[in-house]
Amino acid sequence: MTTARLSMAWAAFLAILTFLLHAQVHGRSYNPSVRKRFSTKWRKIAETRTLHPANLTALEILEEMKEEHFKIRVVINKKELKIYKDDKTVYEKTGVFNGYFVSHAGMHVVVLHPTGGHVKLARQFLTHQPAEDRNLAACLESLMPGNILVVAAVPDAVMFLGPDAVALLEEMGASRIRHLARHETWVMVAHTPTRPYTPPRFYPIRKSNVTQPAAPLGRVWGESLSVRRLFVKNGTASSVDMTAYVPKFEATKCEWHRHSAMKEQRRFCDTYEGYIRLCKCHDPVTPSLRHSAPKIEMREVIPVAMLTAIKPFNFYRQLLNLLETPGAAETPILVLIDGPQKEIRRLARLFGLDVLIHRPQGEKGTATLLNMHFRFSVHNVFNFFPEADKAIILEDDLLLAPDFLSFFQQTAWLLDADPSISHVNSFSTNSYPEVASDPTVLRRVEMFPQFGWMVKRTWAQEMFQFWIPENDTADWDWWLSGARQRQGRDALLPEVSRTFHAGAAGAHVTGWAQEHFYNHMIFNQDPKVKLKGLTNMTKDRYEANIQRDINRAIPLNLTGSPCDGPILPPDHPGPFKIYVEAKTNNDEYDSFYVMQVCLHGYFQDTREMFRGTLRYNLKGRLLYVVGCPASPYCSSKGWVNVLKPSPSLVDSVSEASYPWQIKNYPPFYLERFPSVIPEEEYHMRNLIYVYHNGTYVYNKAVARVN
Repeated sequence: MTTARLSMAWAAFLAILTFLLHAQVHGRSYNPSVRKRFSTKWRKIAETRTLHPANLTALEILEEMKEEHFKIRVVINKKELKIYKDDKTVYEKTGVFNGYFVSHAGMHVVVLHPTGGHVKLARQFLTHQPAEDRNLAACLESLMPGNILVVAAVPDAVMFLGPDAVALLEEMGASRIRHLARHETWVMVAHTPTRPYTPPRFYPIRKSNVTQPAAPLGRVWGESLSVRRLFVKNGTASSVDMTAYVPKFEATKCEWHRHSAMKEQRRFCDTYEGYIRLCKCHDPVTPSLRHSAPKIEMREVIPVAMLTAIKPFNFYRQLLNLLETPGAAETPILVLIDGPQKEIRRLARLFGLDVLIHRPQGEKGTATLLNMHFRFSVHNVFNFFPEADKAIILEDDLLLAPDFLSFFQQTAWLLDADPSISHVNSFSTNSYPEVASDPTVLRRVEMFPQFGWMVKRTWAQEMFQFWIPENDTADWDWWLSGARQRQGRDALLPEVSRTFHAGAAGAHVTGWAQEHFYNHMIFNQDPKVKLKGLTNMTKDRYEANIQRDINRAIPLNLTGSPCDGPILPPDHPGPFKIYVEAKTNNDEYDSFYVMQVCLHGYFQDTREMFRGTLRYNLKGRLLYVVGCPASPYCSSKGWVNVLKPSPSLVDSVSEASYPWQIKNYPPFYLERFPSVIPEEEYHMRNLIYVYHNGTYVYNKAVARVN
């Protein structure tokens, strides 16, 4: 029997029960206690509904249903989303009140145990922002079969709901998600399907071609939505209040569940959801992974401090990534959690990892929480490993290159050889395919620690007194870039990153920032990279080499916009140089900004500058952008013109950046339009396809959105 027929049969059954409990049709009483021989007046009184006794058969059936089924109720309105199991709240999200309730937007995924009914997973995906749909798709792919799945779309959830997420929701059984428009509300209660497991794909862009609805594999017990009948740009849809009775199923049983040695892993999988590699029946990941990574040359023992807080899914993704990285079996690992997060603690100890708990400092949503957790972690990793001279600090929203640990082993000696180096970063904000390509190259820049970094014990001790105060609202990393903290020291980082930022809709990186900047970046995929020129990274040698490179570089005169076309002359290996107006590194004239936008680099700031100069690798040819008079390398400019961007040039460059930023957006989102015929509305086909270039399509007509 199909899912639709099952749902119809279930609805009919409930209707019959309701009829039996409260039978009264067209004014005639079906009160079994009333006899025909009673007076008409008496029988008329007996028609009062409250005088009807309950039907015992129906009551017995309902009591049996309560024992064999869960009653799942989902309520969505402009103020909140609530999910009830047997009239008890198991999940709740409330909108923020700013004079009115701001929509608690996004897609909500809650998974319940099929027999016990306890919550195994509860996540919210802010799909009204870009990038979050990839995390939603990854979550749906990570679910074990046979659990109770509740998915709710609060208005605006479809704004950036990409085709991969739509296809997976349809695989779970959703029949209307493909036609859901902006401002509309939708909810589904189902059982997660059994399907072949495919290895996880990397977070970066998945090029999909999902044009036809996916075949539903899950069993749906209830699906409801509210649609808009008017084309409006603002507002929220009407509320949804849906109840579904879900039969209790026996939880998935695997052969390895019987092994006493894997008892803790089974208990973990029975309690939590989203860990399919750990919990699947065939060849699951086991704690032995901790010691299975390939070995590398270890020059010294450098422990890794894994910092995490409230996102066990980020920690789990990174943990497996780290444990499979060459060198992990020989590397001590310490997990530092901001607060007593039980799920993360159990996961870490399942793999035999040591854990330290930080008592959170600061209010929820403030920078203080993160600032103080970093201070706690940097200090305590050296306390925990008293023999270690260096440590790697690792945030939990990163993916790691296969030579992540090898990269730090190769560069560690430079922290000893040159005290003017403060730390080594594994991440570069200019790790874009247009301006970076050589994973063997290391660069020296003036910036703060970021996204996977290594420091010495002496630095940690010194920075403790310079750390951002607890009551300050700034961020710890920018604070460390101050002159007093830096004390003239530089950072080392690779041309091609060894980490990839895979977070979205977080406290510091929104979905917009993730999609516009980080999702376009590249990171190394070769596990055997040998870094070159390490002896030239000390201060005197590096400065001399940069000076020599700029002196011999071919000067370029730009007469138009750098965005107009290739700025390097053909058939010449370079290097090249361009001089731009800059009195300080703050780029007060937008000179560096113009170059970074047109070259497709990171144009939010100039954090990867060295002595007033930015360096780019344009498909194997080096280009230096030198700020004058800020840079000491301006002395070699001679007669060359200095680029002074006009306000109109800055504006045109800013406009040119947007198409590049949004190139991986879902192609459109949907709006509801008044229907022409009832059939169109019934099938939810009265849709407008709104494209991000400012056009919309309805009945094959294209017009500009006002």
